[in-house]
Amino acid sequence: RSAGGMSALAMSGGMAASGRYVASRAARRGANGGFAGGVPGRVPFVRARAKRAFFAPVASARSTASARSRRGRVSDVATRAVEPDAVTAEDDDLLFGLPKRDVGEPLAILLASQFVLFIGVGALLPALPLYAQNIGLSGSANGIVLSAPALAMLLLNLPAGKLVDSWGRKQMMMAGMAVIALSDLATSQCRTVAALVPARLALGAGRAAAENGDRAYLADLTDRFPSARGTMSGSQQAIQALGLVIGPLIGGRAVEAFGAPTVFLLISGAAFACTGGYSLLPDINVAAEREEERIALSMDMSAEEEEEMERELEAIKAKSDWRVLLESDRQRVITVAAAANALGFVAKLTCIPWFATQALDATPAQVGELFSVTALLGMVSAPLSGIVADKIGLKAVVVASLAMCAAGLVVAQDSADFHELQLCIGLWGMGTAAAGPAVNALAQESAPRGGEGEALTLPKTAGDLVFLVGPVFLGGFDDFLGSAGASLDIVAGAAAAAAAYALVSLKPMGEEDVDE
Repeated sequence: RSAGGMSALAMSGGMAASGRYVASRAARRGANGGFAGGVPGRVPFVRARAKRAFFAPVASARSTASARSRRGRVSDVATRAVEPDAVTAEDDDLLFGLPKRDVGEPLAILLASQFVLFIGVGALLPALPLYAQNIGLSGSANGIVLSAPALAMLLLNLPAGKLVDSWGRKQMMMAGMAVIALSDLATSQCRTVAALVPARLALGAGRAAAENGDRAYLADLTDRFPSARGTMSGSQQAIQALGLVIGPLIGGRAVEAFGAPTVFLLISGAAFACTGGYSLLPDINVAAEREEERIALSMDMSAEEEEEMERELEAIKAKSDWRVLLESDRQRVITVAAAANALGFVAKLTCIPWFATQALDATPAQVGELFSVTALLGMVSAPLSGIVADKIGLKAVVVASLAMCAAGLVVAQDSADFHELQLCIGLWGMGTAAAGPAVNALAQESAPRGGEGEALTLPKTAGDLVFLVGPVFLGGFDDFLGSAGASLDIVAGAAAAAAAYALVSLKPMGEEDVDE
């Protein structure tokens, strides 16, 4: 089939365009005397009941079939917005094979903003561990500084996830990114652990807001076109990887020319630019849309139907509770895989550059080159993994990518020179770049409808917990053994164990529920 034909076929099952949905929803509100001021807050159902009492004779004349139809819609509205006609190629222009207005354009703005941000993040990668060395921090002390953001994120992820659902995705993304920019600006002026830790705690607070908002925003976009969920997640990873290709080259040379503090000014500017980009995003909040739809529907319900809908909402809320989620093998696999992949990123900030500089005498520019080559390879593997995931399933990608991570780090310690290290870390980079979007897509696919913002914080919190203890543990392990890079075996073992666990325990969607 042609690409256009495939796109049309795929879109025939996608979520309806939000513009058409908003229009139809507004029409229903107008017909029912609803709200004209945008998304309302929690509105008591008293108003709806008063209206029904006034029109009681009319309501009593409704057919049994109509009442049954309304009851059937309760579950649909509780789990997602009501869908009008599906988007087709004739209804909407396409952008990269996606509905342009409702998916393609917001995704393009999101990725362009994050591309600028990740150039700054990439510039920081070679600078942060070298900055710690320049001001005389040991591996353990450097681990404490690196763990500070994770502590803040660990404490704030759950409330941030709830705010993402209630206040809005875009609002949390912008607020968090502004805090990130200010905290990196403060970091550039710090020279001691006592000063660095508060600045990095503030960074963690900003990341908790921005990253939870980003995950929920992308989940909303993929819900509008679920057949391309893996491709969209892979595209985000590829754009971020492209920024990480360019950034380390800039950062390594900036450290040599102007000193490590300069790099924090670069990432602060990138974060401010990303904030501006986020401001251009359309507001997308499926949770708020559901709330508005529920209020509109409640005006045409009996008291029994309202109680039924409230029970549905309580059931959805219960399903997104972490304790309930962790009863599922699928959610446990997602959590373990996210933690193992996060430990690889901890290694990227600690033992990998430490090993390169101490064991192989790499310069800051060479460390930047190492990360750029790794990101370049990851930029290729990330979108490919998304396409493969859409074709044959996420399980194969998660298992294979984590196995690649383990293999790359196992052989890295035997590198005789810097070029051999590049090859080994390149293999690891391809694995971790593929694992990231696969785990994210798996989490999005598995999140209970109606509680995505809260449910998606579970794998993120697992990663943040690793970021909290990982730098201190890995740095202390290397200090204890007196061997730079000895902790790479620990990181490789974690990736291998996660791959094996996913291979054995991850079942297709719905199959676990049937077994239970």
